[in-house]
Amino acid sequence: MSDEETSLMDLPSPILLQILSTLPPTTLLYVKSISKSYLNLTLDSEFTKLSRSASPASIIINQFNSNRTASRTNTLKFLKFAVDNFDHDPIDDLDLQIYFPVDSFFLVGSVHGFVCFNYFFGDVDRIYILNPTTREYIILPDPQRVRKWPNLVTYGFGFDPVRFEYKVVRIYQDEIRDDDTNGFRYYKSEAQVYTIGKGYWRISAGNVMFCFGCRAYGVKLYGKLHWLVSDASQNELICSFNLENELFESFPTAPGYTEENCPNLRSLGVFGRCLCVCDNNADTHFEVWVMKEYRVTDSWVKEIVINISPECNNYWLCYEMINMLKVLDDGEVLFLWRDDFFFLHHPVKKTLKRLDVCEGNFLASSHVSSSFSLKNFEAEVVNVF
Repeated sequence: MSDEETSLMDLPSPILLQILSTLPPTTLLYVKSISKSYLNLTLDSEFTKLSRSASPASIIINQFNSNRTASRTNTLKFLKFAVDNFDHDPIDDLDLQIYFPVDSFFLVGSVHGFVCFNYFFGDVDRIYILNPTTREYIILPDPQRVRKWPNLVTYGFGFDPVRFEYKVVRIYQDEIRDDDTNGFRYYKSEAQVYTIGKGYWRISAGNVMFCFGCRAYGVKLYGKLHWLVSDASQNELICSFNLENELFESFPTAPGYTEENCPNLRSLGVFGRCLCVCDNNADTHFEVWVMKEYRVTDSWVKEIVINISPECNNYWLCYEMINMLKVLDDGEVLFLWRDDFFFLHHPVKKTLKRLDVCEGNFLASSHVSSSFSLKNFEAEVVNVF
């Protein structure tokens, strides 16, 4: 090999690790797929430390209503994490109301530093993709089929690791009333898919006879989006949407569901690398079920139980939806109670701590910041705020 014929692999490992740790997610996935040497480097424990320090994990908070004023607001806040420590003072407030003078945005999800928001009012149903780090955003074209009662709409935002594509999935749910069963109501749902960089919505093949509701957004895991759904017989299931082949699948939910639960205070989340169901239907306890093996019904395990009693002074847990947000490195678990406040629980130490970080209503999601520019996607008009 001549002096001119050198490659990145000729660099010392510490320097190469530093370079790889700063690559955007899609670039890193591509590099790993074409080179076994690069793949082995990214499995190195030192790479994991560097990539975490380059893009520290956090929680992004979308405050859509403020108690200080009667008006609505669109503010982003970030909760930072450190090793074995949780800094619950929100920082880096970003007031989106200045740049987007519309009513409330609602956080759909965050993937690789890109944050998806939904704004809807009347016949308007719009999706924004933002990168808070680069302060860039795109507005997706209006989807097909207007959101109009009694039909329902929900969304999901995820990443296809096979095709290296970011996708927004819109679940449009047609209400159907059966005259033969005295107006019994059920839903026929279809998936409308928008791939970032393509510039248009597509309708995926096949429908499912499930109700997804309109409040819960898709939970991403293993290249799929997941929802708790109900079928025409009012049974609860988990429905997944594969972001590669764009097909629906369904499998049994966690134990404990009954049709008497009204409203049904169960939510879907991720516990580590497993699906979980948070169940707050009982007035004596709150519990979290974890599916230890993906799609294996017998692998559901009751991982967390928080007893509710006067002695514990925790009746505030009762009768509202609770969502799992993140399992911290020390085993402590962060939850969101309705859209009002966080609380932390340690399953081993049995500690329970309420966190009031926002004065108002908000949604939240795990978030890893990135400087990857939206300008890398063709067919998108990128704006700066």
